[in-house]
Amino acid sequence: MKKILSTTAIAGSLCLLGTVAFAQFSGPYVGVSGSMAGLATDGKKVSSDGRNTVDAKAGVITPLAALDLGYSIAAGKGTTVGVGATYNPMKAELKANNSTAPAGSNTATFSVKDHYTIYIQPTFEITKDAAFFVKGFYSKADISTSAGTGTLLSRPNDLEGFGASAGLRVMLTKDAFVQVEAAYTQFDTVSASKAEASSTAGTGGATITRTYTAQDPELVEGRITLGFKF
Repeated sequence: MKKILSTTAIAGSLCLLGTVAFAQFSGPYVGVSGSMAGLATDGKKVSSDGRNTVDAKAGVITPLAALDLGYSIAAGKGTTVGVGATYNPMKAELKANNSTAPAGSNTATFSVKDHYTIYIQPTFEITKDAAFFVKGFYSKADISTSAGTGTLLSRPNDLEGFGASAGLRVMLTKDAFVQVEAAYTQFDTVSASKAEASSTAGTGGATITRTYTAQDPELVEGRITLGFKF
């Protein structure tokens, strides 16, 4: 009888310890992140008269900040699954970066802001205070266009895409944590067009249409998050 009680007590203690460690990574949480991000695309400009087609690389490297909210639930021994969302209010601009690209009235700038993601995040415990995670997410942002001179005929749709990340979460206390991750996002192609007077000799200033396209923009981030679990 004593042997049975001893065995039961040991098993109970191990279960309790496992539950305490496991609880480190489950429950609601909030975090603030900072990242260094690179946004790049293959740009293209096409004129309706067929005389002015330009391919150009466009890109920007910029710091970003975001708010992260989520909730993790137990999904097996040493594993949790979290769902959450991030919101980044900062703005980034994409401009052509090609010495042969026309300047002035023949340029367009895509401005990206109010970027948010909705994600699912499986997390795998390494030790009682550290865990590895992977994340899959849907991403969306507002995008606007500045086209210099001329009249905008169409504006781009919202920037939408999907991405993934991987990283490490370390508990600093039973509630506070730090998280590092690398993320990649692939967005859909966006375009805008405008009407302006042709500058080509012999056209008599006829109105032409120029279409500007950002082909499959890509976002790469290195991110650090400081968070608190409730």
